[in-house]
Amino acid sequence: MSSVVVFFSLPMLVASALKELRVRPGQDATLQCWGPRDAHITLLEWSRPELSSQGYVFFFQDQRSYENYQHESFKGRVQLRDSSMKDGDVTVILRNVSVSDTGTYECQITTSSTRNGERVVKEFKHSINLTVTINISAGHNVILPCRAPNIDSNSKAVVEWSRADLGKDYVLLYRDEQPDPEEQHPSFKNRVDLQDRQMKDGDVSLILKDVTTADSGTYECRVFRRTNRRMRANLETDPITTISLNVAPEDGVSRGHAGLVAALSLFAVIAASAIFIKLKPPSPPLSFPSVCIKNILCL
Repeated sequence: MSSVVVFFSLPMLVASALKELRVRPGQDATLQCWGPRDAHITLLEWSRPELSSQGYVFFFQDQRSYENYQHESFKGRVQLRDSSMKDGDVTVILRNVSVSDTGTYECQITTSSTRNGERVVKEFKHSINLTVTINISAGHNVILPCRAPNIDSNSKAVVEWSRADLGKDYVLLYRDEQPDPEEQHPSFKNRVDLQDRQMKDGDVSLILKDVTTADSGTYECRVFRRTNRRMRANLETDPITTISLNVAPEDGVSRGHAGLVAALSLFAVIAASAIFIKLKPPSPPLSFPSVCIKNILCL
């Protein structure tokens, strides 16, 4: 008599805390995740919730990866750190990251094992938050990229760029095909604009001019189609893009201290000159050779 194999699907185990990872553009990001050491991994799915409908970050099943299941932006850039997944290590390396890679990554593992003649299936899930930080020196211009599919200037799109630490004020509110300054934070007036007001291919990137150290912070981009003129109608939803901007003082000296440094430098030069004059020994009196004119008058 043949034996009957029973399948058990246990509840998914979710990590208790969201891990944080910060990298710079161009670097590689190591997204760590582990499954059980002694279980056979039958399925591995790395994904980003906001991109899930367009494909995976990384998809592995039946001892091989499937690039045709990947989101277009991750093809050729993601690989397992250990192809043998020894000790349950399903960490992936994301190469040459860009700001658009910022987001929450979910690692979902399906394992299979046999216990008392029965096959047991378990699922595990871990999440990690990746932030790609833009570093720039004060005094420069910077572009904060954001792209919203199926959006252009003809769709009556409303674009909201915000920073949580600014309260109710916007970095930029763009609607009715022009910036709306009414709710804009004073520090950004006349310094920000969309890179392309036509929003070609969904491009709603922000240009921030003449940055200062006060511009450091986390910027959020939201886009939606306007249905009425309510303010901040979409800030309760998740942003399309979140960007961390770090502005270093210009040439190592912030503008607020530049004048002080110049004044101190001038004072040091004057003080050094005064000390030199005081310590310099007095010069001997000038002497001139005697000159006689026709042996009558001698000077």
